[in-house]
Amino acid sequence: MFFSVYPNLMINRYGPWMDTNVVTPTGPNTCVVHFDYFLEADLLPRVDDKFVEESLAASGRVQAEDTWLCEKVQGGMESPGYGSGRYAPAMEAAMFHFHDRLWRDLTAAEE
Repeated sequence: MFFSVYPNLMINRYGPWMDTNVVTPTGPNTCVVHFDYFLEADLLPRVDDKFVEESLAASGRVQAEDTWLCEKVQGGMESPGYGSGRYAPAMEAAMFHFHDRLWRDLTAAEE
């Protein structure tokens, strides 16, 4: 299960793990993501350090892949060949909702 809490919190639940990701903008095209990991309390007595280390390493690999993908998308969006277009409603409803809400929040002070 994956949840987003506007504007910058993500909560991910998979197996006995849950993690939170807080995205902090650091510039117009950059951000830092802060991760915290949680394990079901009733598993703690039965879990060894190796399981935790392997799980965190697997998460680190996924995060590295996601970072690479995001950097490539950002680079593509900054290329001269990119032109923005309409959202694809079947695929990008969540992204549209986020951008619409962000736009309303950013422009509300101007009203």
